[in-house]
Amino acid sequence: MRCFIGLDLSTSEKLALDSWRQQALPEVMPRQWTGAAAPISRKSSKHQQIHQGSPLPYAVPAANFHITLSFLGEISHRQHEALIYELDHLVSEPFSLTLDTTGLWNGPKILFAAPSNKPKALMELAKLSRKAARKAAIEVEGKEYKPHVTIVRKATSMLPLPLYSPSVDMHVSAFHLFESVSTPQGVTYPIRQSWSLKHNMSVREKLRRGITDE
Repeated sequence: MRCFIGLDLSTSEKLALDSWRQQALPEVMPRQWTGAAAPISRKSSKHQQIHQGSPLPYAVPAANFHITLSFLGEISHRQHEALIYELDHLVSEPFSLTLDTTGLWNGPKILFAAPSNKPKALMELAKLSRKAARKAAIEVEGKEYKPHVTIVRKATSMLPLPLYSPSVDMHVSAFHLFESVSTPQGVTYPIRQSWSLKHNMSVREKLRRGITDE
């Protein structure tokens, strides 16, 4: 199975990010529309030349919005069992972040939304998830972790910049093991297992701060 460890967005968070994309990037259509409909132009000669001889950029479905913590690729049944064991023992705290900036990566050709302020708990969770994967004999990348939500694929530098920046608050109380599944309608990311994040403090301290772990 082809998997990754990551964070899911709530339904309201996904809808908020998708609404921003539709308004800030009106040129970008859903994938099923790109073969039949031309993007809406902002009357710029640059945009009119975007797609000559190249695939149209397309919007990632809101249902697929997520933040990857650790990409695993294809893993065996034995690696899967070992990974579940390691993730069962992973301890980290809930946190919040705001998706308030965007960027373009030319290599994978994606436009993404990201937090300009990366919570310490997020970076630590990503580090711990990679460590758990390595303990399960799964090779993972060692490059710098850059949290993001992919919102457009097949994007190039010719795509106009968003009209304005997003501002979507995310509240993270769990992390998940996702599977990447290819279907005739496109890829989907079903969640196969979830783990709650817990505040690492005494009951008294939780009560003092008004914190409840759900």
